Amino acid sequence: MRLQAALDPPAETKRQFFTLVIWVFFLASAIVAATALGTHVPGMIDPVTIDPQSGAAQAELRRSRLARVKVAFFIGLAAPAFCTLWLRRRYRRHGEYARGITVELTDTELRVWGRGYGTRVTVLGATVDERLVDVYAGRLGAWRQVRLRVRAKTREIELAAQAEPQDLTRGLRLDGGEGDCVEVDREDYEALRLEIDRRRGEAPEAGVSGLAPKHVPGQ
Repeated sequence: MRLQAALDPPAETKRQFFTLVIWVFFLASAIVAATALGTHVPGMIDPVTIDPQSGAAQAELRRSRLARVKVAFFIGLAAPAFCTLWLRRRYRRHGEYARGITVELTDTELRVWGRGYGTRVTVLGATVDERLVDVYAGRLGAWRQVRLRVRAKTREIELAAQAEPQDLTRGLRLDGGEGDCVEVDREDYEALRLEIDRRRGEAPEAGVSGLAPKHVPGQ
């Protein structure tokens, strides 16, 4: 079975860095452009003897002011704001960035790959446990996750989903932490958990869990 990630909280630091780079770049560009478009005295006029009240001087001042206003608005404000909004949409929940991360369960392994990820862990014989984690992830806010950790020898993969009220009745340990693992949709999380349990020979009866995995293409 193959799933797409819903959110990548660790990428929030990368988004913040790119946002800073965008604003610094466009503000620096606005300064350079405003300097280039500043007030210029025509070459035919002596800058020492020019009359500041003359029509030519006033026209040049109006032109340079208007040019600097346009530069400040379009390059110093509108352009970085547009790029920041685009970046936020790309990194949001179910955004383009998260959809580029794949969680795959093969016959013997659990894998996470894409967007810089590339790890795998053997499912058969692995230690599997769940816990609740109260997460704080900067601009993304704070919320509660349910996490599934698959550990085999020196490797482990931890995946998360948004917690639901009934998770408190399952006796799971509650920890505090950061958004340091990939999050998938809750339906995908349950499907993955049940499939891992089935392959390890520990799948609960349908009447006990009350949860049925949704159909996932490629399973």
